[in-house]
Amino acid sequence: MNFFANTSFRTRLLLSMLLPVFLIQCFSIVHEVLDHKELFMATLEHESDLVLRFTAAALAQPMHYDDPAQVQNLVQDILRQGRVAQMQVFDTSGTLIFAQANPDYSPAANDLRASQKIVYTGFGKPQDLGHLEVTLPASSIAEPLRNAILSHLALSSFVLVIITIVIFLALSRLSRPVAAIIKTLSAMRNDTFDGTVPGLERRDEIGLMAQALHQLHEKTNEVAELRAQDDESVRREHKRIRRALQSTRDGVLLADETGEVVLCNPNGELFFGDAQVGRQLNLKSWLPPELAEQATTHIKNNESFAFEATTTHNLSGHVLNLLVRGGPIRDEHGLYLGAMLLASDHSDQARQAERVRFLAEHDSLTGLPNRRLMEQTLATWLQQGEEVSILLADLDHFKQINDTLGHPAGDALLRVVAHRFESCANTYVMASRLGGDEFSILVKGADSLTRMTNIANRLVAEMAQPQEVSGQVLHTGMSAGIATLSGPLSEPSEGIRRADLALYEAKRGGRGMVEVFHEDLETEIKRKSLLESELRQALAQGDLRPVFQVQTDLQTGEVIGFETLARWHHRQLGTISPAEFIPIAEDCGLIRELTYQMMTQAFLAAARWHDAGFQGRVAVNLSPKLFGAQVDEFVNDCLFETNCPAEAIEAEITETVVLASGQSALREIQALQELGITVALDDFGMGYSSLSYLQKFPVDKIKVDAAFVSKLPESEETRAIVGAIAELGHALGMRVTGEGAETDEHRQLLKACGVDYLQGYFDGPPLAERAATERLFPGQGLHMTIQG
Repeated sequence: MNFFANTSFRTRLLLSMLLPVFLIQCFSIVHEVLDHKELFMATLEHESDLVLRFTAAALAQPMHYDDPAQVQNLVQDILRQGRVAQMQVFDTSGTLIFAQANPDYSPAANDLRASQKIVYTGFGKPQDLGHLEVTLPASSIAEPLRNAILSHLALSSFVLVIITIVIFLALSRLSRPVAAIIKTLSAMRNDTFDGTVPGLERRDEIGLMAQALHQLHEKTNEVAELRAQDDESVRREHKRIRRALQSTRDGVLLADETGEVVLCNPNGELFFGDAQVGRQLNLKSWLPPELAEQATTHIKNNESFAFEATTTHNLSGHVLNLLVRGGPIRDEHGLYLGAMLLASDHSDQARQAERVRFLAEHDSLTGLPNRRLMEQTLATWLQQGEEVSILLADLDHFKQINDTLGHPAGDALLRVVAHRFESCANTYVMASRLGGDEFSILVKGADSLTRMTNIANRLVAEMAQPQEVSGQVLHTGMSAGIATLSGPLSEPSEGIRRADLALYEAKRGGRGMVEVFHEDLETEIKRKSLLESELRQALAQGDLRPVFQVQTDLQTGEVIGFETLARWHHRQLGTISPAEFIPIAEDCGLIRELTYQMMTQAFLAAARWHDAGFQGRVAVNLSPKLFGAQVDEFVNDCLFETNCPAEAIEAEITETVVLASGQSALREIQALQELGITVALDDFGMGYSSLSYLQKFPVDKIKVDAAFVSKLPESEETRAIVGAIAELGHALGMRVTGEGAETDEHRQLLKACGVDYLQGYFDGPPLAERAATERLFPGQGLHMTIQG
């Protein structure tokens, strides 16, 4: 008690505020210790679950094939790579068949132990092979837990120190006015006080005390203040003016009627050249000649003026952007006394405005002009009567680079491409980035098309070479489209549209090409637009029908399935090839509806054939555009709607599915197989990197592309390739189909190469459902409920 009695009020208040904070911090530390322990145990359990699932899945195959060496290698790899301390493998009877622990592992009562069944799925019914037990030592979380607790203790201590400092500073601030008033009282008592009583502006008790002291001081000095009031008022006024002029950021200069400087604040001396008190005003020392002449004229005519000027800072040498204002000074009778100049530094605002304008018109990644500036420049050049050629270009396989190497690699590549485009720019050539991987070039002049074509061919050739970017060698390419406009009556948007059409044609022609716009492109685009409109109507009216191409066993000749093909016969346009209308459906978003109609009709036929005893499968093609949007659920809904068994269906995909959608597509393929649908890899051998993708595709069948089959009779190399594909497919547990077989020689060669199935016109053209039913069930087709 004596301690608190002898301490100051501020100290007692500080201690009373810190005690609750300290207790709260102690409670928080205890809570965090328990919470971290629970979190680390949950993490350990999650890690145990992941190790169990991964190891059980990995052990299924070697245990099924009775490969103890592989089992031992897998277990040792897991023990070396993770925090697992001990692993035990048991067979279905519970007998321990393999066990191993880390040499430094010491069992403890609180170690985490878990088990998982080992099930081999293969191609048939799942087979229980036993179970796996793993042990993760609880000691593995001791060090992280201790570090987390120490970190929290350090943070809590730091927070407590900060709170103590804040409270101390706050109390010091609160007690400061009281100390100031006590000091004022002492000064008044000693007759040494000369100033303003502190705290007069306050409206609390301290303010009341300050007002009382102020009134006392006022009464004491009332006579002296009245006597010196006039002199003090003038002194203070001059003081305020002097301090205001010294502290303002503007430059202030006053000159008398003879032009001599009578007042110039510090910023005025920096802004107004060599201006100093006592010197003649010399505008030409810091203003451009024409502005100096105008300002001199206004001063001589006693006129006000304002203008913007660029000058140099006297000390730093920086260029300043000044707003200068001036005008005459007159007394109360209108007599001219001189001139005043004011200068405000707007350099930061000007630089900021220039920066904003630059960012609005340039690409932030590459620094090239953006689409907005490109379109403005195109319009300006056309209005000037120039002939302008427009190039639009984008990179080939850029999405693949982003997906496989990451966006930083893609951005680095874009900067390299931008540098190549920028190297083409000059007074008559403008390069820009329009967004993504799309770039543009404008060339003006009478021979703009020739120069643009040369530039485009050079850029396409350069981009076809391997590009070294950030230590990596990237393989890409570029396609370009060119269009030309001339004169002020041309529409810039029309030129951009034509260049875009040419770019589309270049990419459609095989990429890595330069296409110049011509009128035939308009015809092609109009036909595409017409077909899109007609396709929408055809889908709405159900005019598209499926046909079924037979697939047979090369050994027995037995029909083992059909591939569903879409057919569209237009009343005016005639038969339209799927190669023409399917890309249109993919581009305009109709592919899902088209696939739905073909699938439901094919699934209904497959269900009827399955019920009649047919054990083969009906294949349907799934566009890459369907992946990434839960295509497995889409197919499952169609199966449910048509009451079709999944074992009667096969899904055909191409490797572009994975190129376009990556890991998400692989998950959807596996989901399709889990439904019971088999998956076939179509057009094998003609894609980006077919052999490298075989391991990534969990498919059941591969289909050798028709381009290989057609060359079998005359090419020994092709026969070797097809034989290797068949051998590789069989080694991976896949069946192999040869597409496009048209002759008996094709059939014999495919059989000799080890191919399992045949598909093509050798077995006849694609059949309507009625004819396909008759092929499967001779003499019964007319008695089945079918769609003719």
